[in-house]
Amino acid sequence: MKKILFSLGIATIALAGFAQPKVLSHRGFYTNPMTDENSLQALKQAQELHKTMGLEACEFDVHKTADGELIIYHNNEIKKGLHCQRSKWTDIQKHVLPYGNKIPTLREWFAQAKKTPDFKIALEMKTHASAAKETEVVHDIVALAKEMDMMNQVMFLSFSIHACKEFVRQAPGCYVIYNSASLHEKVDPDSAKALGFSAISYRVDVFLNHPQYIKRAKEIGIETYLWMVEDEYLVDWATAHDITWITTDFSDRILSYTKDLAKDKKKVKRLKKKMY
Repeated sequence: MKKILFSLGIATIALAGFAQPKVLSHRGFYTNPMTDENSLQALKQAQELHKTMGLEACEFDVHKTADGELIIYHNNEIKKGLHCQRSKWTDIQKHVLPYGNKIPTLREWFAQAKKTPDFKIALEMKTHASAAKETEVVHDIVALAKEMDMMNQVMFLSFSIHACKEFVRQAPGCYVIYNSASLHEKVDPDSAKALGFSAISYRVDVFLNHPQYIKRAKEIGIETYLWMVEDEYLVDWATAHDITWITTDFSDRILSYTKDLAKDKKKVKRLKKKMY
């Protein structure tokens, strides 16, 4: 009996090492059916995918306009003469996106996200003109998140080290992800941990050139995000290397593949042996 229990214990430990990466939908879920990225419709479609397929989270981008509105859009330039940070919300709100959606405010995004409280949202604060401006924007974001009781649902994300530090300073205990695409990254897992960050998010080529970052992050208890993951090979690579999260534009297809892969323990074992 003891021998059987021991064997079961070993099997449980082995299976625990085969955890699949969680899926983060990039700019909402806008690729199928097609809609505007970072729109409320893209968020609603991500929420539906959460309900039907278990999508864990979605990412979105935040700017502060010249007249103080926090809005959801990716690039700073919306069109010639219209910019997220240099233009006023009174002008931006008139703009219609290619699929007929309007650019939402952060307040509107939070209001929709609250309808699925167990669904995480990764708020990427875009870089702004100065450190002082970023400190101001972080303050406004945190204030709104607290006002709308969203702090437990939001993960804060930025390419700006200063912004990430400010989230840690202004909202102690919040979940902060540092994002980077630099092969000569100054923020490795140990420095991220020392700065109080919860996770590191690197583009594919950064992790491919520094796979030791993944093992070290796991050792010291911070999570890893791999972007962009648009094909099955990278899901295999992320699984073999124990990446915590994968970011993708094709959430339904990638999520379906991760679920199928999770059932095939022999394949996962082969991947770990072949790719690590």
